[in-house]
Amino acid sequence: MSAGSSACTASRNGREGIGSVTLPNFIVIGAAKAGTTALHWYLAEHPQVFMTPVKETNYFAFGLDDEGRLLYGDPELHRFPIRSLSEYRALVRRRRGPVAVGEAFSHLSAKLTRAAGRIAEVIPGARIVCGIREPVDRAYSDHLMYLRSRGRRLDPARDLTPSAAWAAPDSHWMQIGQYYEPLRRYFDAFPRQRILVFLFDDLKSRSRRAWFATFIASWACDAGFAPDFAHPAQHRRDARRACWCEKVLHEADALRRALEPWVPKRAADLGADGSRTRNMRHAASTADRARGGAAR
Repeated sequence: MSAGSSACTASRNGREGIGSVTLPNFIVIGAAKAGTTALHWYLAEHPQVFMTPVKETNYFAFGLDDEGRLLYGDPELHRFPIRSLSEYRALVRRRRGPVAVGEAFSHLSAKLTRAAGRIAEVIPGARIVCGIREPVDRAYSDHLMYLRSRGRRLDPARDLTPSAAWAAPDSHWMQIGQYYEPLRRYFDAFPRQRILVFLFDDLKSRSRRAWFATFIASWACDAGFAPDFAHPAQHRRDARRACWCEKVLHEADALRRALEPWVPKRAADLGADGSRTRNMRHAASTADRARGGAAR
């Protein structure tokens, strides 16, 4: 199948023309620490793929009850930078050229009951790509991230024993590894042929280049392109976060609206595209200088 015919198929299924895309046509979901961030950056490097500049928009996870409290998530752990459909559409901004347009978020959780149905409602033709990881390994990695986020160090006497809090079957970390219920919701909401489940090990194995080529070919994208597997995605994410220019262009929606009457849309779009390209290059050069960083 040609790239053009694949694009047209995706357009019909997703109700979006590839020449004026206003919504992603695939969503990468997965449990935290199961490879969604790495896959996001690998895909973002491909010239025929566009990934939303805000990773973890959490738009489909966002919701408030009648008293204004989050329906899902811990305010101390989860951010919801995109809260409206107009903000979500603005991330794509009528991209021209890419065959595949996607976003990634790592909230595969039994407690998140609304996301699958909301995706199916807003993007009925979307393809779903889901990353999972061996549950105990995932829980331990997630616990380490939790400690780092709070400036705490691993205590072997506390954290590497059978009685460690994170290893308890009913702990937050272990419950995330119970994949059946959240995955069932996606299989109920989408046709089976539009769901791909991959393993974290697929991205870590020596055969990941072949796996990525097969995966990207399913979009009729150039399977000969290979991303930079040599450097941890952590460096790319940190370098990109450090660039305030892209944050203003893509996340500070109120400021962008205030500037729109004074800045031609074409110039704003080119500026956003340019900053994204420079950030990717800067992230790669930062990774070249850094050695031994922790891979996500």
